[in-house]
Amino acid sequence: MSPKWVEDWQGFTRSLATYTRLPVKVDWDRTEKHTPSVCFLPWVGLVVALLSAWPLLFSGWSAGFQGILMLLSAVLLTGAFHEDGLMDAADGLVGGWTPEQRLTIMKDSRVGSYGVLAGFFSLALKWWLVSIWLSQGSTTTQLAGWLMVHLGARWLPLVLMQSLTYVSAGQSKAQAMIDELGRRGWVWLLVSLVLAWALVGLWDLTQVLFALGVLGVAIRRYLKARIGGFNGDTLGASEQLAELLILFVLLGWSA
Repeated sequence: MSPKWVEDWQGFTRSLATYTRLPVKVDWDRTEKHTPSVCFLPWVGLVVALLSAWPLLFSGWSAGFQGILMLLSAVLLTGAFHEDGLMDAADGLVGGWTPEQRLTIMKDSRVGSYGVLAGFFSLALKWWLVSIWLSQGSTTTQLAGWLMVHLGARWLPLVLMQSLTYVSAGQSKAQAMIDELGRRGWVWLLVSLVLAWALVGLWDLTQVLFALGVLGVAIRRYLKARIGGFNGDTLGASEQLAELLILFVLLGWSA
């Protein structure tokens, strides 16, 4: 029986290998017990945020230039994993007439007009909000907010994953990563909440959790009505919407 920390490390490296393009070596054929990989999704977000925050080192650059480079770095690090989900979800959820048709459209590798529009406006809004955030406060505060965005936005997919049924048109590679958090997973999720508290303080964290709760209820109801559950694309879409919402909350609900 492996020590708990070994199971945690195996789960974390599997999560890194799945949700980023970082060169992490994972032996997928190993059958040893490991902590569910999905529970480390917020921690993967933390790694992505730390590695993509390098433009903050150049204080002479404008906030807009820093912001676009941070967004580009994050997209490259994740391979546009969540952005791709947003675009596919937009095509399927808006363009399909029945649950089956919506799921089939989301499986199509081609991107339609709804997906292009969703991707464009999501990145444009995010760049705008990030630029405003980077134009105020100290570098330490700016970094803390950036970490909070990527850490907290990944809470929402986890909650949706635990509260809805997985649905898909045929086999999906995302299905292999769907798992119950379990006791150990909830512990790691709780630790990420404590870290978020340290990053932005109790008041901002409370507002973020309230906003994510409202967004989560709305998304859950919408997905249940449109496709009867969730799939990988809709989880990616929820993460992208959560990033926008957290930025807006941290800016004092104004922009």
